[in-house]
Amino acid sequence: MVESRPNARIARPSADPTRDRIVAAALDLFAERSFDGATTREIARRAGVTQPLLNYHFSSKDELWRAAVDHIFELLTRTLGEREAGLRGVDDLTTAKLTTREFIRFSARHPQLHRIITQESKLDSERMDHLVEHHVRPLYEGTVALFAELVRDGLVPAIPPAHLYYVLTGAGPTMFVLAPECRRLTGLDPESDDVIRAHADAVCTLLFGSP
Repeated sequence: MVESRPNARIARPSADPTRDRIVAAALDLFAERSFDGATTREIARRAGVTQPLLNYHFSSKDELWRAAVDHIFELLTRTLGEREAGLRGVDDLTTAKLTTREFIRFSARHPQLHRIITQESKLDSERMDHLVEHHVRPLYEGTVALFAELVRDGLVPAIPPAHLYYVLTGAGPTMFVLAPECRRLTGLDPESDDVIRAHADAVCTLLFGSP
């Protein structure tokens, strides 16, 4: 459901596996501990590199944070873009359901995305500005535009599209963002394909009246 803009940057494989390991470790640490709580020393340790090697690739923690955030959003853009490319000519309701399911699958496999958004949304900051203006706003605008069409055509409840966006981005990822709680409360494994599929069914039924 969360749509990518045609001119959004597309993630490309890196030619430097060391840099990739650093970015992956940074993504995990920033999602777990926030920007302030994560240290480049711990990121280097998780990536299996020395601090000087990390510093060779990234001149500051802020540069590393931006690289990690840009990477995960570019991966989301590529994933949704590939899904949307296969849906050209498909009606809006079917497109909305299938892209919603793709978004939920992505959220399940990459909960760091929403954990970082949650971490950074606690305060106004330049990092929040970067998230919104470079990544979240294009996704928001595409999603709201599609919801507006569905509301106009009577295919979803007459709820303001901005609220529908937050229903989707709240209900969709939360089970996976709160995976440790989910396991303890429900006994469900949010990494299971069956659970991910059932959750996608539930969100689609909530938004569109059927899976």
